[in-house]
Amino acid sequence: MKLAAQVLEDKGVGFGLVDSEKDAAVAKKLGLTEEDSVYVFKEDEVIEYDGELSADTLVEFLLDVLEDPVEFIEGDHELQAFENIDEEPKLIGYFKSEDSEHFKAYEDAAEEFHPYIPFFATFDSKVAKKLTLKLNEIDFYEPFMEEPVTIPDKPNSEEEIVKFVEEHKR
Repeated sequence: MKLAAQVLEDKGVGFGLVDSEKDAAVAKKLGLTEEDSVYVFKEDEVIEYDGELSADTLVEFLLDVLEDPVEFIEGDHELQAFENIDEEPKLIGYFKSEDSEHFKAYEDAAEEFHPYIPFFATFDSKVAKKLTLKLNEIDFYEPFMEEPVTIPDKPNSEEEIVKFVEEHKR
């Protein structure tokens, strides 16, 4: 833990230990329920880390958490990288702009699953055409599946996206 804390100090990441007996009030206020667990607080999200506690694995996880929950695909190189991800579920949506209410709902849903399920977005009609996406449409790819499942009833609310992912993730 100390090594991870030292590495991440430059990124503005702080570490704290909470003893559930000595610091019961703090643990309760933070909603910490499990002994010997690592919790990550990012803005108003609480993410429980259940991976190995080696410094490199923990640092990698925390660096992922610091990234934006939605990655943008703006050209062929990024599209190729997206297509090469096949070992985990992933989503991609096509939206008018970062300011659109439909993108904001998608981004809010992405925060619920970040960093465990990658969410991608494009605002480029050429990229969307290659993915056969229509405006405000979201495709969900299961691991190792060639063809995506389109989330029905576009445009989708944050709740609809979260519910769909919960029902389809494995």
